[in-house]
Amino acid sequence: PISIGAISLVIGLWLSQQMLINSNDTRIPKNLDATVLPDARPLLSFSLVDQNNKTFSPTQLKGQWSFLFFGFTNCPDVCPTTLKVMQSVWKTLPTKIGDAGHPKLYFVSVDPDRDKPEMLKQYVQYFNSEFNGITGKLDELDKLTNQIGILYGYDEKDDDNDQEYIVNHSAQLILVDPKGRMRAVISPPHIAKTIAANFQTIRTFYGDE
Repeated sequence: PISIGAISLVIGLWLSQQMLINSNDTRIPKNLDATVLPDARPLLSFSLVDQNNKTFSPTQLKGQWSFLFFGFTNCPDVCPTTLKVMQSVWKTLPTKIGDAGHPKLYFVSVDPDRDKPEMLKQYVQYFNSEFNGITGKLDELDKLTNQIGILYGYDEKDDDNDQEYIVNHSAQLILVDPKGRMRAVISPPHIAKTIAANFQTIRTFYGDE
């Protein structure tokens, strides 16, 4: 299984390289606590299901800014802590649902065996009624995670209780622009005011089109 330490090391090295590349690039906003991609990365085809059992594909990521966060509902710390932070971000943002530029948040479960759509809906909406849960078959999840650099892996399952296990996963937030392209990576530690400010700066710099 992939350990959290290994995940952090791989992601950290990648982000360090991106920061060096971005340091003198005029196509990105400056002084952010985020790694912005000067050339936004289009997301290739994948087919997942949302919390209402409807198909979720790259099409659903178009038309608004979106935050993606990957985890699982049985996560003891990172997931609930991050969703609590994003709850505060939503309270900080000047926009409301229906306003131009108002983002969506998608919590993508990489534990589809336990996290069924109805459970995901209840879980994410505990934090905010606007939040959305997504999951799907592992091969389809991998189509998404592989192209945006999210890693996850399972601890060995207990033979006596195969429902008790931990999923190690990346803790980065992925920001997707209104054209459905990966635009930025926001790494922990996650601070609500910083995330909100970074998002507003990125959104202003690139616009809502």
